[in-house]
Amino acid sequence: MELMILFLAKVFRKLRPVSAIVLQKDGKLLIVQKPRKHHVWQFPQGGVEKGETFLVAAERELHEECGENLQIEFVSKKKIGEFSYFFPKNFVRRKKEIAGANVQFFLADLISGEVQVDNEEIIGFKWVRKEELKDFFEEGYLERIVAMIN
Repeated sequence: MELMILFLAKVFRKLRPVSAIVLQKDGKLLIVQKPRKHHVWQFPQGGVEKGETFLVAAERELHEECGENLQIEFVSKKKIGEFSYFFPKNFVRRKKEIAGANVQFFLADLISGEVQVDNEEIIGFKWVRKEELKDFFEEGYLERIVAMIN
């Protein structure tokens, strides 16, 4: 039932388009901690602006959150998967009519550069092995992510 509701929300543009990068380096994946309630851990991500592709938005958001000095190379220009969800009831929305997010994920390799923490976009980061993601992500989200990066 929830999948049908998410599908309808997506069709009727009630889900905010969001783009994310699964960035890998030396067998580890970059996760960032956002300055939100409970300091949520996630892959670097953010909203897709008008006129942007998901791929362009993914790289822009990575640089905004983690620093301009990061040089990356996309493994493919195609998304590796997507995940849709509804915002919690007490979530502060940019637009009242938006009920959740539809996140498209892209896989990239870090070529050079260091992650920078500015305490505004992110308050922390970790490089973790795939097996360690279970310590940071909820089960439903984790299952989808692991299926994408296998």
